[in-house]
Amino acid sequence: MSIAVAVPTGNIAKFLLPKLISSGEEIIVLTRSPHKLDPLLKDKVKVEVGALEDAGFVERATKGVDALYWLNPGNKKAEDVHGWYKLYGQSVSNAVERNEIKYVVNISTIIPEVVEAGVADGIVHVEEYLNRTNANVVHLRPGFFLENILAQKEDLKTKGIISFPIPPNRPIAFIATSDIAEVASQYLLKRDWSGKQIHVLHGAEDITFEEAAKRLGKVTEHELNYVFISLEDFFQNLLDKGVTEAAALGYTDIYRSMHLPREVEGERSPRTTTSTTVELWGKNVLRPNLGSI
Repeated sequence: MSIAVAVPTGNIAKFLLPKLISSGEEIIVLTRSPHKLDPLLKDKVKVEVGALEDAGFVERATKGVDALYWLNPGNKKAEDVHGWYKLYGQSVSNAVERNEIKYVVNISTIIPEVVEAGVADGIVHVEEYLNRTNANVVHLRPGFFLENILAQKEDLKTKGIISFPIPPNRPIAFIATSDIAEVASQYLLKRDWSGKQIHVLHGAEDITFEEAAKRLGKVTEHELNYVFISLEDFFQNLLDKGVTEAAALGYTDIYRSMHLPREVEGERSPRTTTSTTVELWGKNVLRPNLGSI
C-alpha cells in the first residue's frame, strides 16, 4: 500500500509525513524542492522531483498509489489566478483518473459566501475537477492558519505587532496546521470512507485578532498588539515585492471577503472543532520561533 504526498515541505506536511511514515506504508513525495525535505525523513520516503502543474509528472509519480494528499501552492507570478488553479485541477484529476487512485485528501480553504474571493475562489476549481473523478475525495476546508503569523516574526520581535488586512473586531477561525495534519492522516490511513465530502475545520474557537494578539503576548511574555492595515496598502505592498497585479488582487480579495458581514462557513460542531488553542500554539510554536524577545 502506498500514499503520495504533494508539497511535502509545507506547514501541514511537516506534521503529516511523520504520521504517515510511522504507519509502515510506502510514502512517495512530490516536490520541486527536494533540498527542503527534512533530512531525518528524506531516506524514509521515495522522492519524485517535479512541478505539480506538470500533468505528465504527477501522473508518473503517482502511478500505483492507493491514496493521495494534495495541496495547491500559490503562484505570486501568476497572470491569471483562476487559470493557474484550473491547471492544478487538470493535473491532479488526470493522475487520479489514469492511475485509478481510490482516495484523495485535498487541502482547500474555508469558502467565503461571496461572488469573488480571489485565490479562495481559484482553489474551488480544484475541488470541481476532483469531484468529476471516480475517486473518494474529501476536501478539507480549514480556517486561518496560525502559522501565517510566523511570517511576521521580525515585526513581532522588533515592534511587538501583528498586522493583517482583517478588521480587528472580526472573529476568525484560527487553526494550527498540526491539527489539519491529524485530520488528513486519519482519512489517508483509515480509508474507511467513500464518496465526495467537504470537511470544514474551524480550529478551537473563533476569536478576533485583537484577542489573539493579547493571548499570544501573554504566553510569549511579550506585549503584542494587532495593527490593522488597509486593503489598499496590503495590495500595494504585494506589488512592491514583485507580485503580479493579478496575484496581488487574488490575495487581497481573500481579505476583502473578510470585511463582509457573514458567518464563518458552516456551523461549528465537534467534527469541525480541533484541539489546539491560540494559547497552546503560541506556547508550543510561536514562543520557540521568537526565542528571547
